[in-house]
Amino acid sequence: MFARLTGLALAALLAAPGYAEGDKTGVGVSSMIRPEANFGRGLSMTIWYPAQTGGGASELVGRNAVFEGTPAQREASPLPGKLPLVLLSHGGRRSSEQSGAWLAARLAEGGYIVAEVSGQRPRDPASALGEIWRRPAELGQALDLLLNDPDWQMRIDDTRVAVAGFALGGTAAMMLGGGMIDEGAYMLNCWTGHPSTDCAWFGSAGVDPASVDLQALTLPRRDARVRAVLAIAPEYLAEFRPDSLQPHAPDMRIFGLDQPAPGEVRLAARTGIEVVPLEGAELYDLFARCTPNGAKLLQEEGGDPALCASSPEERSAVHDQVATGTLGFLNRALPSPD
Repeated sequence: MFARLTGLALAALLAAPGYAEGDKTGVGVSSMIRPEANFGRGLSMTIWYPAQTGGGASELVGRNAVFEGTPAQREASPLPGKLPLVLLSHGGRRSSEQSGAWLAARLAEGGYIVAEVSGQRPRDPASALGEIWRRPAELGQALDLLLNDPDWQMRIDDTRVAVAGFALGGTAAMMLGGGMIDEGAYMLNCWTGHPSTDCAWFGSAGVDPASVDLQALTLPRRDARVRAVLAIAPEYLAEFRPDSLQPHAPDMRIFGLDQPAPGEVRLAARTGIEVVPLEGAELYDLFARCTPNGAKLLQEEGGDPALCASSPEERSAVHDQVATGTLGFLNRALPSPD
């Protein structure tokens, strides 16, 4: 269930109190909104960074009735010096903003500036068709904006840029690293044994995913500024052209779920890119920890209570695997010049 919450859940989100005063995390958070960017549909970023403790307004980012929030200090003073940047895209076509806050904060604690990029959420299945190529395009635009912003350009080491993503965001990350989707395989995806999670949504509206703009889908999205790529449970893994990832110019790491996804074995055999499994991980464990009433609220709102099926301890264990593995990969792929 990647849909943004409605009704009661949205009201609870707006009413959620801030993080307790005095709980300093050393993680700062800021926002950048550009209504004119991203093909005129707007682009927003939540930017996380290592911050000096004791400043900024305490906040729980992404908190609502279903998900726990992530503590940070709004507009806290950044630590001095230039730091590596990670562009982050989380979730599928219907994901809410700040779904990746939990990982962004962990990476900021580890010394990275992280920009979670959120385009305008599609109105309906028809408008969502282009998300598969819009996601990598908006990541590239976000990088342009950051490196040309007077405040952020002096804080970002533009020789140490990475991109990371979950689900369709992972697909976008791989495309920014040079991966290309085979158009024929993509057009048949909903009729295979490994259909996209959105196939039923498209079908319910009479939308054929094959009607996507094929020219835009197959346009190379490789961004030479990106030095490292991390994809976590990426969608359409079996639809990537292996030759587009071999040899892969940036360092690339793929984390898979506990159960192997279609295409993992073939990808490893033909590209040398190993898919590292996350022990015990299901797809929904890549979202924030749920509140005690999260599953009940989802059911009442017509959502999928399976989104909150795992216990807080189980989800935290998966988060720890992702954060530790991500930091280990980034530290190796983007070494400090010192």
